[in-house]
Amino acid sequence: MTQDSQPTELDQTRAPFFDSLVATRDQRQPLSFHMPGHKFDAGLLPELSDFFGAGVFTGDLNEAVPTIDYLHAATGPLVEAQQLAAAAVGADHTFFLINGSTVGNQAMLSAAVRDGQKVIITRAAHRSVYAGLILSGATPVYIMPRVHPLVHFPLAVEVGAMHNRLEEHPDAVAIHVTNPNYYGYLSDIEGLVKLAHAHDIPLLVDEAHGAHLRFHPDLPASAVGLGADAVVQSPHKTLGAITQAAWLHLSGTRLSFTMLQYLVAILQSSSPNVIFTGSLDVARRQMALQGKELLDRTIELAQRARAAIRQIRGLWCYGEDLVGDYGIAEFDPTKLVIRVTDTGMSGKEFAAELWSRFNLTVEFADPWQLICSITIADTPDRIDRLIAALRAVAQERRTTITPRADRVDLTPPALPQLILSPRQAVFRSSRAVPLHAARDQVCAEQVIPYPPGIPLLMPGEVISAEMIAYVQYLLRQRIKIVGPEDMQLKTVRIIE
Repeated sequence: MTQDSQPTELDQTRAPFFDSLVATRDQRQPLSFHMPGHKFDAGLLPELSDFFGAGVFTGDLNEAVPTIDYLHAATGPLVEAQQLAAAAVGADHTFFLINGSTVGNQAMLSAAVRDGQKVIITRAAHRSVYAGLILSGATPVYIMPRVHPLVHFPLAVEVGAMHNRLEEHPDAVAIHVTNPNYYGYLSDIEGLVKLAHAHDIPLLVDEAHGAHLRFHPDLPASAVGLGADAVVQSPHKTLGAITQAAWLHLSGTRLSFTMLQYLVAILQSSSPNVIFTGSLDVARRQMALQGKELLDRTIELAQRARAAIRQIRGLWCYGEDLVGDYGIAEFDPTKLVIRVTDTGMSGKEFAAELWSRFNLTVEFADPWQLICSITIADTPDRIDRLIAALRAVAQERRTTITPRADRVDLTPPALPQLILSPRQAVFRSSRAVPLHAARDQVCAEQVIPYPPGIPLLMPGEVISAEMIAYVQYLLRQRIKIVGPEDMQLKTVRIIE
């Protein structure tokens, strides 16, 4: 895609790239003497065909076929497909991503911030943002959002706090925020856009969980429409695209289109899977044509579920009751944040019961809540089954289980002291020591509770006694930790 290329007509009823795949498969399936090695033979690995369907082979086309456009040098259907996506969301340009919102975060950070320059980011960011710091060499200036006392998690970034950070670091060259977060709560993006642009720096937004926002007037506005300079979205999270399929939207000129295009190309696979890109094309068309109708139903189902959950003894489903405090400007009603601790169970324990007894999985669980995502794929029957399962687990546990007296709700410790930038620390020599012996040492790896994927420790930060205690608490709560060499965290790597 080139910056100046324009399709002759932006017709949202079209899915030009996906249609080119269908035409190739149906009309002229190639006699292949090129990659992929399976040569489109669905019988080569029958186990995969049985599980995924024959299309996983017959549709695995690539740019060696003359009718298939190439993601990294698009000249035809992919140009139009990406510009149709940009028009659908209100961006100037849209890049199709095959490595998820992860690569979008990495690309836009690398485009906005050079080695050693400062970027202000919320500490409540996804692990992919921290990977972007390592790749770009940026020096992070963290803003620590206030932890909401009911949810035990920071849910928004306050504009006043961001203003203070900019006053303290006037040499910062970009701001990066996550909006909405895993819990479905949103910051005042309009205020943050005005603040960033008053300092003539770009606002970068990880909107991975907000690909649906643009398509219904009763949902919070997307950051794209509010003037953010670069916004990454995951249509696979809330729409119908295939996992790993994502969008990166660019607006304005504060970020270089040419640089961003270059970075997207070098960070993604040079062998893009057309299943991902094709699904982006079709998901965009569906939402452009039917988004409001589909989301009417989705919002109604989520509202019904929220009201029903609030009637179940021992449970509470947050929503509009949290808006207005701690920087929270709005909430996404399609996210159900369900407090379960009044049943005597943790979120992880409650989720395990739902899985073992009802084969029901949730978006994620923390020590206090379950988070369930309601999407355009949900139906009244699915919502009824969710409510019935929640009610059954809550009622049984309240009558048979005494709340555990040994559970202590710890607040995450203060932001660690930064000694080295993440990139500097990653490439220093390091060694493993027992976690309890790492006090006052400089961490050499990431320590990330997952989900939601927000680091407790990053390379280059000092490990405090309070942090060690908090990590040990999370391990007792069976919170999964990703990032460190030793996943059990009996040891942690420190800078030598």
